[in-house]
Amino acid sequence: MKEDREILRKGGFAEHEMKQLSKLRKDYSEKEKQLAAADHRRLEFVRWLVNTGKLSEQIAS
Repeated sequence: MKEDREILRKGGFAEHEMKQLSKLRKDYSEKEKQLAAADHRRLEFVRWLVNTGKLSEQIAS
């Protein structure tokens, strides 16, 4: 992280711009985690449907 800030500083970024980029990176990372968790929950639900016989290959196709 410190190296990233130094690269940005050498590239002419101001301190407030670096803070904005850091916040954007954090927000993006959080959103990706939320999307991955939602995908996981959907897959678990589909697994449950298959395991309980409520969904089969014929229905899913």
